[in-house]
Amino acid sequence: MTMDNPFRPPDAVLGTSPSFGAPGTLIAEGRTLPAAHGWQWVRGSVSTIARAPLQWVGIALLFVGLTIAISLVPIVSLFSSVMMPILIGGLMMGCRADELGRQIAVRDLFGACQAPHLQPLAMVGVLYLAASILLIMCIGIVAAIGIGVAAVVGGAEAIESQPLLLAAGIAIAVLLVVGVSVALSMTIWFAPALVVLHGLQPMDAMRTSLRGALRNMLPFLVYGLAVLGIALATACVAGGFMMIAGMALGSSEFGIPAAAIGAAVTGALVMVLMIPTYWAAMYVSYRDVFIG
Repeated sequence: MTMDNPFRPPDAVLGTSPSFGAPGTLIAEGRTLPAAHGWQWVRGSVSTIARAPLQWVGIALLFVGLTIAISLVPIVSLFSSVMMPILIGGLMMGCRADELGRQIAVRDLFGACQAPHLQPLAMVGVLYLAASILLIMCIGIVAAIGIGVAAVVGGAEAIESQPLLLAAGIAIAVLLVVGVSVALSMTIWFAPALVVLHGLQPMDAMRTSLRGALRNMLPFLVYGLAVLGIALATACVAGGFMMIAGMALGSSEFGIPAAAIGAAVTGALVMVLMIPTYWAAMYVSYRDVFIG
C-alpha cells in the first residue's frame, strides 16, 4: 500500500493552458538541479532582459510607481500581496510571449488582470496574506508565552539578570520568522507561472511551487548570493559616481541636499535594475525546474 504524495497536484490539473500555450508538459514533481543552475538562472534572466531592456525598465518604473501609490493608502496597502501574484502572472505570460517571438511590453504587467487568470492569482495572494498574518500571530503568541513562563518560573528579575538567555530567545524567534518567511516565499515563487501557463488551482500551484523550491535549495542559494553580489556591485558603482558628485559640491550650499538626492537616486537605480532580473529569473527557473 502506497501513500499519495500530499504535494502532488491532481492529474486533471497537470495539462497545459489551451488559451495560451505552456512551454511544454509540466513535470509534476519538479526536477532536482545542481547548485550551478542558480547561476544559470541569473544568466538566463539577463539574456531575457537584454532582448527588450527598455520595456523591462518601463515595467519596473511602473511597478515602483504603483507600489508607492498603494503604500500611501493605509487599508489598500494591506492587499498589496494580493495584487503581486496577478502582476507577476502577467509578466510570466509576457516572458512566454517573448519566447514565441513577441517582445514583452509594459502592458504585460496587467496581462493577467482578466479571466480566467485573475481569480486564481488573486486567491494565491489571499492565501499568502492569510498565512503571513497567521505567522505573525503565532510568533507573537509563542513569544508572549515564553516570556510569561520565564517570568513565572524565575521571576521578572530573572529575565533582566540573564540578558544572554533573553538574547538567545530573541535570536531563535528571529530565525524562526526568517525560516517560515522563506518557506512562504517558496510557495509563490513558481505559483503565478503554474497558474497562468498550466491552469493549476491556487492551492495546487502553491504546493507545487513549494515542493519545487525545496528540491532546489542549493540552486536558490547560489542564485540569491549572485543577485546580492550584483546588487552590491551596482550600488557601489552608482554610489561612487554620486560620491564624486557630492564631493564636488561639498563646499557649496548644495552639498548635503545633493548627497541626499544622490542616495535616493542610487537606491532607485538599483531597484529599477534589479527588479526585472528577479521577475525574469522566476520564469527561467520555472522552466528549468518544471519543464526541463
